[in-house]
Amino acid sequence: MTKSTSDIFMSIKPEHMKNIVSGSKNHEYRSYLLPPSIQHIWFYTTRPVKQIEFVARISPGKIPGEVPDDEGIGNAEFNAGLKESKYGYEILALWRLKMAVSLEMAIVEGFLKGAPQKYCWVSLEFLGRYGLDGQDLLFERMVNGEDEV
Repeated sequence: MTKSTSDIFMSIKPEHMKNIVSGSKNHEYRSYLLPPSIQHIWFYTTRPVKQIEFVARISPGKIPGEVPDDEGIGNAEFNAGLKESKYGYEILALWRLKMAVSLEMAIVEGFLKGAPQKYCWVSLEFLGRYGLDGQDLLFERMVNGEDEV
């Protein structure tokens, strides 16, 4: 399968996904810098959910001191350099898939070999089947007073 250069699968714990959906967590923090071509994270929510249900458009990686909003969960700690994570990715838009994809289905269809450990590239075949145009946009953040596109 041909891989996308702009979309990845990434695992996330259910409680963190709930906080992103509610808007109380507006950045996803990781200890590694993602390639600059990445625009979307397709979140695989771990046990007990075990499915891909949400996709986010993200900002380029930010370092401590570059997150302007201390209100989101973890933002103040990140800016102060108190988190293990070295990079933050702002959640600019979030979609809920109309039909969630179980881990079992993703493996059977050849989209994943197992739950993503760090991250893995999304195939063009997956994007063709589950494109953003057909999903439910939950929110899109204003950045610098303008909509990000």
